[in-house]
Amino acid sequence: MPKELPPGFTSRICGSVFANNSSVLPAEFTNWRRRSECTPHNLLSRGKLRRRLGIPSPIHFFRLASFVAHNWSLLTSITAKSHISLTSPVWQEGPRAIGRSRKDVFDCRDVRRAHIRSTSRYVLKADIDQFYHSIYTHSISWAIHGKDAAKAKQAPGALLGNELDRLIRDAQDGQSAGIPIGPDTSLLIAEIILSVNDLELCRRGIKNAFRVVDDYEFGCESLNEAEYAREALQEALYEYRLVLNSHKTYIVELPVATDALPISQLRAYQFSTTGPISQLKQRNEIMHYFDQAFAFYREYPDAAILRYAIARLGGMCIIQANWPLYEDLLLHCVMTEPSALDVVLNQLVRYRDDGYSLDLDHITDVLSKVIGRHAPLGHGSEVAWALWASLVLRVSISDDDAQRSANMDDSVVAVLTLDARDKGLISPSVDFRHLRSYMTADELYGDQWLLAYEANVKNWLTSLDKSDHVNQDKCFAFLKNEGVCFYDASASGRIEYEPSQPPPEGEGY
Repeated sequence: MPKELPPGFTSRICGSVFANNSSVLPAEFTNWRRRSECTPHNLLSRGKLRRRLGIPSPIHFFRLASFVAHNWSLLTSITAKSHISLTSPVWQEGPRAIGRSRKDVFDCRDVRRAHIRSTSRYVLKADIDQFYHSIYTHSISWAIHGKDAAKAKQAPGALLGNELDRLIRDAQDGQSAGIPIGPDTSLLIAEIILSVNDLELCRRGIKNAFRVVDDYEFGCESLNEAEYAREALQEALYEYRLVLNSHKTYIVELPVATDALPISQLRAYQFSTTGPISQLKQRNEIMHYFDQAFAFYREYPDAAILRYAIARLGGMCIIQANWPLYEDLLLHCVMTEPSALDVVLNQLVRYRDDGYSLDLDHITDVLSKVIGRHAPLGHGSEVAWALWASLVLRVSISDDDAQRSANMDDSVVAVLTLDARDKGLISPSVDFRHLRSYMTADELYGDQWLLAYEANVKNWLTSLDKSDHVNQDKCFAFLKNEGVCFYDASASGRIEYEPSQPPPEGEGY
């Protein structure tokens, strides 16, 4: 499951069932050659830019994850060869299976950035255009074995790289263009390709650099050297059918700011923390801080300034008399930058649990506006988080907003909408025929498999042909009988505020 989904979505139960029953799984889990599609989810990732997340079928992802686990040492021996990557993958315990070798990757980035600039006159910044969506799955084997060997040995099982390529394509309906954004396996696959690409850069004498996923920065002594690095990078990437993003690849003469100026200023903003703090003093500080954030947002509309600004306030304690103002400012941020809804909800839950009174009518109106604006556009992430906030805060969803949500082709939104109906937050009069059209055996391997399975397991929708389409499929019937679900309907009642440090400037900021 992509980490960007609301907390109710989980693959923990599925993982446990696979781990505890690997010897008794139906043969179809490993032998059936039928392909499947990923469930898509439209995400607002940075400013006004969007990307498409993909949730693979549990059947095909089991095969892929098993293959990666069995070949982990060999695969990570490739990623470990990069001399510039700050995002090499490591196996880890915790909410995600694959993490990064450097836990403080963005702090490491700032240190490395300062170091390479200490001996440079110019910096080349480079970014790969639509990286995950542009990866050619055959190029995975090219990176591991070399293009000639990968093409020459196509027999099943002959080469590890070709088998990895096939497993990925089987999980996305045979498509060789792109890999899904969201699964941890994609982090590893991306690093395999770029780590081998990094070796080629090293062979060409380019060493004063670092890379965070697909974002490069090179330190160069002259403009000619920077231009050479740019051309060498483009040539090396072209071998894997990847190209640079022309809008995000440029050469700049030093000195330049080490970090994005808005983030630096918001990070450095000092609130009063010692001595008695009056209502008026804190009120003025809050207003000044948000005025700065709003000004930065207008100047840098493609950066998630407001989301960062709210997360930066995680450790602050708002005086109760200032709560109505603070609540209005939080909701103002949601209206302006809906991607901030998750961090805003975190704040609302925190202060609700501390005994503060939420203006639920106002919050309901804002959530309704988010759904009304984004559901017709197919913006799944904004609608999903608005529905999740409604579930957490137990506020009703209007018939119009519920119908807009139910008419979307997004399994994540559909599951949340059905949960809201089940909890009495949506009127029984809302028409769910569109969602019911996906309750078929074929759709278990289509792009709405999550809805087709989960709505059956939860008894939210009946099969279109009056039979139980999940029970008719040996693989999904096994998961159902073992109690596997991919959405915890009780999670919205257990959400707790957890103080956290503001996220660094980087992914999504």
